[in-house]
Amino acid sequence: MEHGAWGELARSLSGLRAAFDESYEATHGFLPESPAGEECRRDDLGGAWGDTPARDPNIMPLTSVFVLLDHMGSLSTLLTSPGGITATHTLARAMLDISTGPWFLLEPGIDGRERVRRHMNLRLQSLKEQTHLETGTDRTAIKVQAEGRIQRIVQAARAHGFDVRRTSDRYQPPFLGTKLPTTTALATQMIDPALGQLLWRIGSAVAHGQQHGISMFLEQIDQPVDPLHGDAAAQMGASAEATALRCGGGPLAVICTLQRLFLQFGWDTTRLSIATADVVNTWQSVAGVRRGPVPESLRGSSRSVMQGRL
Repeated sequence: MEHGAWGELARSLSGLRAAFDESYEATHGFLPESPAGEECRRDDLGGAWGDTPARDPNIMPLTSVFVLLDHMGSLSTLLTSPGGITATHTLARAMLDISTGPWFLLEPGIDGRERVRRHMNLRLQSLKEQTHLETGTDRTAIKVQAEGRIQRIVQAARAHGFDVRRTSDRYQPPFLGTKLPTTTALATQMIDPALGQLLWRIGSAVAHGQQHGISMFLEQIDQPVDPLHGDAAAQMGASAEATALRCGGGPLAVICTLQRLFLQFGWDTTRLSIATADVVNTWQSVAGVRRGPVPESLRGSSRSVMQGRL
């Protein structure tokens, strides 16, 4: 029975990937009549940022979504693999982390100018981090290159009327308008203020580090008591129920991100809705959470999964 529960968790995740693949293979991007398409037609920020800057923050999230779905596939494999139980927490935490970027960029209801502003702030953050990659002199090659690109972004931003700001911390990048939210803040917004923060902490390096570390002190017994993950996992108290609770933030992050992507790209959500309901119901059932109807809205779906349990 326990083997079956692990398998059900893994099986449910495949529907999300199939829903994405079906839509992507049919379109390879956003539809002309989609919100993303409309933003590109209305784009008036062309120039130093390219001919159609509004296209970049709509297309760039696709790269992160592919990475996110690859992580989800690996999580599915580990759920049914001997010796993979401790790594499930590592992957679930990474999924929650990766999803924050595309989820933030794909927020519905904002205009193209705001989406470009967020995208440029992400670029400024990345470029500033690159200036610290090479040590040595104050003017390393990577620092000169990155700072030059930062300056070009800032100059174009001022030309387009963006408010460019800097902090007193020399390690922080300049930013347009308001600073980027932290990944922790975005994770809590994505799921639920209390539940999102809890899932983030559970999946942190401290949490999965404890589980990896304690396995070194477990002794082997003559016969494995867990047919799938072995005696060490059983001695740690690992179970499909506990894993569904602790790793649930990963699948929730995928659902949240795909919902926004499908909406922004104008893709049909029928298959995604079916897959979402399957994931929510399956993980609720395995986790021992009281089941109920899956809410229509994404936020409702996110909140319903584990809140009653916690």
